[in-house]
Amino acid sequence: MIAGAVMICIVLFVGMCLFIASYSIVEPTYMAISRNKISSRIEEDKVYFEGRHFLGVGNEFIYYPMAWQLVEFTDDDAVGTVDYICKVEEPLDTATSEGLATEVELSLYFTIPPQQLINFYTTYGVNYQDSLANECKRVLKETLTKFKYEELFKFRLNISNVMREELGRNLARRRCQLQKLLLRAIFFGDTIESTIEKSVIADQAKNENQYNNEIKLINAEIETMRKENAFAISRNVAEAQKDGTKLIEEARAYAASKSANSTASAWKTYQEVTGLSTPELLQVQWARTLGNAAATDSLVLGYDKVGSNFVQKTKST
Repeated sequence: MIAGAVMICIVLFVGMCLFIASYSIVEPTYMAISRNKISSRIEEDKVYFEGRHFLGVGNEFIYYPMAWQLVEFTDDDAVGTVDYICKVEEPLDTATSEGLATEVELSLYFTIPPQQLINFYTTYGVNYQDSLANECKRVLKETLTKFKYEELFKFRLNISNVMREELGRNLARRRCQLQKLLLRAIFFGDTIESTIEKSVIADQAKNENQYNNEIKLINAEIETMRKENAFAISRNVAEAQKDGTKLIEEARAYAASKSANSTASAWKTYQEVTGLSTPELLQVQWARTLGNAAATDSLVLGYDKVGSNFVQKTKST
């Protein structure tokens, strides 16, 4: 009985240990697939994420990062401080379309989509870093050899976009997703750099001449516009002066007409009030015009109650 009890305790203990060992943990920012330790077969219909999971006896997790992973082609030692490094290699030794040697530093980030994890494991297995880095290197070198050295120097943004498109399509076929590509530096030999320097200086001189010619054309257009505007202004001033003189003359004529009409009306009123005949009225007009005392002997100056300075009475003879 004692031996039986001991055996039961041992079985329970072993069973408990096996039960506890059947649980595995997936850390944050990781995902995993389940694999049988004995047969090496994987569970092909499930991807495990963060948390504690029951796998059963004899099964284990194969972990893959969910975050962006870095593949770096550079001599920069600071890259070692970046998390989730997939692979760091030397700069790419490649050549231009003319066959001139060049060296390129770049960084690329990729992710493994969870829905592609099973296929990714089937393609690359667990140690995928070297295979993936070599594939990236092959595609990037083939892309760079399509360009001339002048294009590599002058149109880096366009070349970076072409590299991103080519590598993105290639990684998609291999169950990865390219997130970002950074073309960090392109190095040429001394001979090529000297040629590039001369080409840049020539382009700058050409651009300077072109800018100077454009400035001369602009200045000529400005001068032409200034002359045209000056002529237009002079013409407008002359027309305005002519119109002003005409208006002044018309105003003067109108004022003279109004004054004559007013004077005629005043003398008419004067004649009606005083009862003078036309010859007598002419005598008064002449006396006022001449201002001669002899001419006014026959006039008695004075004002009636009408209040008009034009109203005067003659001395009766």
